[in-house]
Parts: sequence; C-alpha cells; structure tokens
Amino acid sequence: MVPESNSLKCYQCNGWHGEYPLRYSTAATCDNRNNQCETTQYCVKIIDPMSPGINYVTYKSDCFYQTQIQVNPTNLSYVQGKICFPYQDGSAPVKRWYYCFCNDRDYCNSAFGYSIASLTFTIFINLFSTY
Repeated sequence: MVPESNSLKCYQCNGWHGEYPLRYSTAATCDNRNNQCETTQYCVKIIDPMSPGINYVTYKSDCFYQTQIQVNPTNLSYVQGKICFPYQDGSAPVKRWYYCFCNDRDYCNSAFGYSIASLTFTIFINLFSTY
C-alpha cells in the first residue's frame, strides 16, 4: 500500500506570456511535465513585468517551500494561495517582480493555469499602459 502524499506538484520551468519577439522564441520548458517539483506549501509563478511598452512578460514557475515572503527589504508577508505579491530587491536601481502563489491543485502554476496567467498578464498590461 502506498502512503497518501500531501505534496503538491508544481511546474519548474521558464516561459513567457504575450507577444514575445520571434527572434528569441524557443520551446517553453513548461510544456514538459518532467520539469516539476513537489512541495507541501505553494506553487509559485515569478513574473518579470519587463519594461513599460513591452508587450510580454517572462516568468519562472517553481515550488515555494516557505509560508512567508520578504516582499521588500522591510516587509515580511504571509503567503496565501491565489494571491500575487509585488516583490522588490534592495539593489539600485530597484528590480521588481511579482510572486503569484497557488496551492489548490497540482500544476496550478502552469503557463495557462486558471487565472494566474491571464489575470496577471492583464493586470501588468493595464498597469504599464498607464505610464
């Protein structure tokens, strides 16, 4: 008898959403289910919104093994499923990403997952089109 596992399977890969420049297009590593990891906490999609005026975002899908995230040098937040956190490092100039978490099903951090992909891409396009 195999013991029941409480682990969550997540994609562990890199990809993009939007109009990615064709000269850089390659097969997304997220299309391969061999690129996976397991965690008891959360799947994460780390989104780099690029620069204003760019019509795509790049991302990294991975496992997240903690219950907290240091969203900036002075702010520690508790992770929640189906929530995206703006994250910035302490460098100059500041580098920003968005960490989007889920734990409601296996592979929830997929390229075309329920709404992490479409919702976050829509948010970023709307945010950057106002600048």
